[in-house]
Amino acid sequence: MKSTQVTIKDIAEIAGVSFSTVSRSLNGSSQVSEKTRKKICQIADDLGFEFNAGARSMITSRAGTVGIILPEQYTQVNVNVYHGMLMNSLRTYLEKADVDLIVSYQENHYSKQNNIRRLISRKKVDGFILLVEQLSSETLEILNSRDFPFVCTHFPPEAEVKDQDVIFSDNYVGGQLVAEHLLEQGKTSFLLLAMEERHTEFELRERGFTETVEKAGYKVCRISSNSTYDDARLKMRENIAEARGSDALFAINDLMALGAMRTLKEEGFNMPGDIAIVGYDDIEFGRYSHPALTSIHQPREELAHISCDRLFMQMEKNKLEEGYLKKRISIQPVLIKRESS
Repeated sequence: MKSTQVTIKDIAEIAGVSFSTVSRSLNGSSQVSEKTRKKICQIADDLGFEFNAGARSMITSRAGTVGIILPEQYTQVNVNVYHGMLMNSLRTYLEKADVDLIVSYQENHYSKQNNIRRLISRKKVDGFILLVEQLSSETLEILNSRDFPFVCTHFPPEAEVKDQDVIFSDNYVGGQLVAEHLLEQGKTSFLLLAMEERHTEFELRERGFTETVEKAGYKVCRISSNSTYDDARLKMRENIAEARGSDALFAINDLMALGAMRTLKEEGFNMPGDIAIVGYDDIEFGRYSHPALTSIHQPREELAHISCDRLFMQMEKNKLEEGYLKKRISIQPVLIKRESS
């Protein structure tokens, strides 16, 4: 029997159960015993039956699909490098759970319509994982008024996002870890390659670093740059005198650290002998630079795992019309020591 010809009715006849029992089993319903569910799922697998999104939607009002909403700057290299790795982790956990994903942005770039409203109204997704720093008032109204499952991932929580699942890495602690590491190395003169634009995650990294250094009795010289490799190179060259008077540099992301390192090498600096360098994000490029870059590893695997688990729990509780306690979960980053410091 070809897989395209297999129906729920066929499975029901072979298993000796009702149509509804097969439907519940294939959707993981708690109304069916584990023994029966496993038996039916095994028969379905043996017959090559695939419960497609259309069939699932008609029977259960669920699409079997999660929407991932990307930050608007995702196509920029400085944003994509880290978020691309986080996306891969999310995809891995969703595929393990046999859940499809639709990737979109908060707003359609051409029509300016809200993509979240469109995906919900067309019943394309069962929930969202939101990788955006700020949610528009329209998006919040849509999600909250419909009690639609969603999880905010990676970005620190906003004041507007109340009583929701928010899973994020503690950027303040990440900045502290960098400062503590450099202080332990005996460093006393600190440069900070900071972000020109104001974003909460970068501000928290900067605060954690600066406050820890100042508490130890030292000052931080701040140089601002945009978050790109090229601009970091340029700003470091413009501030080479400050670099010559420093023995430690913290760049707010890895691309900036690598750009700064390139300029310093061209100026004859030895790392870490003349100046120790630490970045943030632990991207692949940093592992293969020379010297290899010390960096803060953002726990993207754990962020992805917890985000998916929390979203699945919301979806299940909504289906059963049960209450659900939502949480703000902060995950601790880790310092990865390499040759640059």
